Amino acid sequence: MSLRKLLLCLSAALLMGLAATSSARADEVFIAGYTNGCFGAACVPPNTSATQTASLDGLTYVNATFSGTTAAGFRGLGGNPIAPPAQNVNNLGAFSLATATPFTFTGNTFTLRVTFTAPEGIDGTNTSLFTATLTGTVTGLPDSGGVFIDFNNTPILFTFNDPNCQATTVPGQQTTCGTGSFFFSVNDLSIDPGQVASITGQITSAQQTAIPEPMSMLLLGTGLAGVAARARRRRQA
Repeated sequence: MSLRKLLLCLSAALLMGLAATSSARADEVFIAGYTNGCFGAACVPPNTSATQTASLDGLTYVNATFSGTTAAGFRGLGGNPIAPPAQNVNNLGAFSLATATPFTFTGNTFTLRVTFTAPEGIDGTNTSLFTATLTGTVTGLPDSGGVFIDFNNTPILFTFNDPNCQATTVPGQQTTCGTGSFFFSVNDLSIDPGQVASITGQITSAQQTAIPEPMSMLLLGTGLAGVAARARRRRQA
């Protein structure tokens, strides 16, 4: 077999192997980000990963950061609540509700901003707003009343094309970049006077198609060059 034909055959075989590996492997998606919130129909939540709070009468919100990898395309964001003003972790923020003074919350609104920092390359915008209506009353008596925070629960589709390669934590798997998508939704919340409760949400139907990183292609090219050099030396001998 000529050197040219040998290289063509090797190149085709290796590229087919890489393509088969990429298409057969269903990669999970690493998700990270933070939340912010504000009260009022015309309010606009800030966009910061630093600790942020907002209050309406006796109801106080504190934001959160989150990160984690999906499993079978799912990732729950339901971390235990931490009372304001401490920033929460792995939920969408937390509310505390006071008991000392009577409050009426019905008719008020709360807006939650969710910002994704990973995966990178999210199409359009990496931020979405979720508006909630508040219902409830606190009378000031022990264990009397409460608040229901009713969010728009419609899942939002995010698509992404992540150009940055990061090393996988799974032994035996190559470093990859990826393109993919996921759905994100927020759950409603009820809170009793004197209690702390977290806003929860979930990632569903997450999927990512692996793309071999540049280093893999460099190794492929180096290997082909080595094969060509060895074949050339044999012919000269």
